[in-house]
Amino acid sequence: MTQKQARREGILVAVSLLLIAAATDVSHAAPLALDEAVKLALAESPVVAGARKGLEGAEAREVRSLSALMPRVDFEESYLRSDQPVAVFGSKLNQREFTMEDFAIDRLNHPDSTDNWRTKFTVRQPLFMGGKLHHNRAMKRHERKASEWELEGTRAEVGFRAIEAYWGLSLARESERVAEMALRTSEESLRQIELRFEEGEVVRSDLLSAKVQKAGFQDQLVKARGRTRVAERAIHVLIGESQDGRWEVAALCPPGPQEIPDLDTKQLLTTAKQNRPQFVALKVLSNSARAGIKAAKGNFLPTFGLEASYEWNSPRFASDQEGSYLLGLGIEWNLFRGLEDKAQLKEAKIGQEMLRQELRRLEDMMIMEIEEAVVAVTTGRESLQVTRERVNQAEESLRIIRKRYGEGLTNVVELEKAELMVSRSQFEWLSAIYDLRMALARLRLVTGELIASLPALSCAPRGDGA
Repeated sequence: MTQKQARREGILVAVSLLLIAAATDVSHAAPLALDEAVKLALAESPVVAGARKGLEGAEAREVRSLSALMPRVDFEESYLRSDQPVAVFGSKLNQREFTMEDFAIDRLNHPDSTDNWRTKFTVRQPLFMGGKLHHNRAMKRHERKASEWELEGTRAEVGFRAIEAYWGLSLARESERVAEMALRTSEESLRQIELRFEEGEVVRSDLLSAKVQKAGFQDQLVKARGRTRVAERAIHVLIGESQDGRWEVAALCPPGPQEIPDLDTKQLLTTAKQNRPQFVALKVLSNSARAGIKAAKGNFLPTFGLEASYEWNSPRFASDQEGSYLLGLGIEWNLFRGLEDKAQLKEAKIGQEMLRQELRRLEDMMIMEIEEAVVAVTTGRESLQVTRERVNQAEESLRIIRKRYGEGLTNVVELEKAELMVSRSQFEWLSAIYDLRMALARLRLVTGELIASLPALSCAPRGDGA
């Protein structure tokens, strides 16, 4: 082996060692699993917190509707001083102090001022309100259930954004690593060309072309680092800051066959109708609308109620009190209210029809979303296979061309093309993994299974160099 060949072999070994070192370079930041990132995002999200408060409001309205069915108890304490004949007459009767002398005409017309302290408890209990109270109660119960599903829908949307940010950061860091490897490869090729130029084996244009190639890879690395900074800020906004200021996420890994669900669109639509929060919430609201129609019909029926009270009257506060009670039943039936009851019933029926049409619209939208998600997963799997083969072919081509160039059997243009092809194919491979990961997450989102399927969407965090 000549000295020149030994030097070239040494350069190839150095390149190989640099590539291995770049591939095994890992950060020592605490690893973060995908499901942990989603949990942190749900805990930090103001949108989820707002939806949770909305649920608490719905629960409060449900409790308030229950109160309409329960008895109402009131307490009253009052004081009256008057010389009005009717007031004096009633006060004395309630105090059990009315005498024969009080029947005198002059005393009836011109009584002395009288004090009266009254303590009263009153109980009112609706017995029948045309079914309005029970149906209003059912409405609020359905609305509370709908709020629960709306909260789940909000959690799923926030979870999807967290997944997007998580894999986006992983893609950015992997892309930055590929860009660093491409630059190192270009630098080593430049060194080899510089040696051959010094020995007079290549022309100056080859050296300049290699320098231009290196500058292109440097620009590529600068842009990759910028995308990484943006991705890191995005995940910090969603899940908060880590203890050491940097979140380490899992490396992009291709999903295995067991991670791909059954892509039968009919079965997926059935699953979506059962689990999609927006769809289930609308169905629950439709039940609420039916209860609202029944409540509106109750306006045309009579109402019954019970009222009972007990009171104490005395001329001095809490002294010489005399008690009496009142017990009564009442019926009320509105015969005409300016067409208000009829309009309210019509409004309730229109509301139910609007919800029915909204359900139809949402079902059509789900069909399209499921179809798009299935196509994205199918094409993503095919793209993954194609790009993986392209990476293998590009790396093998670069190995052969580099060897041929070292032996003077090809030109620098072919070497630069091979380096570019390796870099491009590796970027395409990473993008294909990211696209498939997000397509699977989108499919889980549109079928309402995103949060429950988080373990199936995760890769092991990169904590051991794997």
